Amino acid sequence: MGEYLSPSASTQANGVDSMTENDPFHVLIAGGGVVGLTIAQGCRENGIPFTIFERDAYDGERSQGWALTLHWCLDQMEKTIGPERADSLPSAQVTTLDGDDKGNFLFLDARNCEAKYRIPPTKRRLRLHRQKLRDVLVSGLDLQQGKKLASFETPAEGGVIATFADGSVAKGSILIGADGNNSNVRRSMGMANPSLNKLPVNLVGVVRDFTAEQAAPILELDPLLFQALDPDTGNYLWFSFQEANDHPDGTKSYKALVLVSWLAKDPVKDAIPETHAERIAVMKKRAANFGEPLRSAVFDIPDDLGFTTRLQLADFPPEPWDNFDGRVTLAGDAAHAMTMYRGEGANHGILDAALLVDQLKAVHQGKVSLKEAITKYEEEMIPRTRRAVLKSRRAALDAHEWDKVNDDSPCVGARETPESAIVAAN
Repeated sequence: MGEYLSPSASTQANGVDSMTENDPFHVLIAGGGVVGLTIAQGCRENGIPFTIFERDAYDGERSQGWALTLHWCLDQMEKTIGPERADSLPSAQVTTLDGDDKGNFLFLDARNCEAKYRIPPTKRRLRLHRQKLRDVLVSGLDLQQGKKLASFETPAEGGVIATFADGSVAKGSILIGADGNNSNVRRSMGMANPSLNKLPVNLVGVVRDFTAEQAAPILELDPLLFQALDPDTGNYLWFSFQEANDHPDGTKSYKALVLVSWLAKDPVKDAIPETHAERIAVMKKRAANFGEPLRSAVFDIPDDLGFTTRLQLADFPPEPWDNFDGRVTLAGDAAHAMTMYRGEGANHGILDAALLVDQLKAVHQGKVSLKEAITKYEEEMIPRTRRAVLKSRRAALDAHEWDKVNDDSPCVGARETPESAIVAAN
């Protein structure tokens, strides 16, 4: 059957082992991404025994994804992860900017770079490099790597038993699936339809290098990110700086994420090619009508760049599920995968983590039962994030049609702080 991971051998609470004979409550967290690590740090801060599992066998096995913007979740995140790691969050910013991100929300006419919308930030905001953020969040944790969940059981006597692809098992009081869009925990919960919903939007993206000279006209538009749309073709551009590098000779260079997306109306003409070179060619073809400096941002991508990302967008609007009397639940993308066009997915995931840790703390202190706690968590989380998923879906579709990018569209509408986020921060 493989190695048995007893909780007493892999339990953490405030950074030290905690034997289950003295403290039978034990949390299993599947997923070592931002949300799973935030939950783990919250458990650590509150002395709640836990084990966190990550499917990758070693750091860097997969790219940690594109940068993310945290705004209305920042107070909840800082409260959950504790002051030491909260103080380190600014070090994970994607540029050498000091302090909070002061950039605008920009939606441009891609033909001439004129702003259709230019909205100043209304709240504190940090644009964070995902790997640097993960480094902050993993500090002090014993991350169990190479542990891809295969299945779980909820025995009659209570608790949950997780089985991993390598044959090892772990037993705990609750299993939290924070294992991303294609969550194996979600797929194992017996839902009628645990799969993602495919959307008619295709996307190709690259991370490419910019010299200081190449970056200068783009930095004049915004120091971090913007969106643009060609009204004539419906071809959309997302641009965001990922990091800035100072070199010994005094020069500077940048890495930036460049995405081109479009509505998939024709299964042949709008398909995403198989090879990297063909995908880059498609990006350039779709950017042919862009004005400068947007056109060069795409056309200067090397034709032989060895890595591109292809996506058919998909989402998962959650509905109530069987949580096995509070023994299994979901958080983050595993619970509510959404498109990137409102920039709220990570914020909702971190709020999930904060609210879930609050409930786990109450269980650990004997104030409520596990079933009561997880039911309360899900009764708030599921409707909140279902609304967010559907707003993000509409934003993704609207972003490709010029006339639909208007004050009524969630593509440019305000990112309102959920009431539960305000309560959680206090």
